[in-house]
Amino acid sequence: MKRTSYWSLLAIILLLLWDQASKYFFYDLEVWSSSRFFDPLLNTGISRGVSMPMAVILIISLFCIGLFSYLLYKKHLTRWEFAFFLAGTLGNLIDRVLIWGVRDFIGIGSFPVFNLADIYLSLAVLLVCLREFFPCKKEEKT
Repeated sequence: MKRTSYWSLLAIILLLLWDQASKYFFYDLEVWSSSRFFDPLLNTGISRGVSMPMAVILIISLFCIGLFSYLLYKKHLTRWEFAFFLAGTLGNLIDRVLIWGVRDFIGIGSFPVFNLADIYLSLAVLLVCLREFFPCKKEEKT
């Protein structure tokens, strides 16, 4: 295993631990529950609470993990993009398997309540879009 692979694996593990710890503190223990930015909510659906059977959600999650792995293998994703995609997907998948819903707790204005795993997924999409729309020019060797 290459050295960069170890760092990627460590990043995924740390992101997952941070996600699960934040859900434990802010959702389960309701630390700072009186704050206007923390609104604990169990989301049993998908994005924005849209209802969908759990079996379908689990199949989609597993398909996405396979797709991200394939895209990394084919070098269509960077290691950071893959790390954020995988950590976000696994973070919410762990909740779905263990408690049949996702622990959301960050509430900002009228925006739907979300968690760190959702931020990871959004960040991964942003990184892919930035790379695609603003590609780095590689120096040509002369």
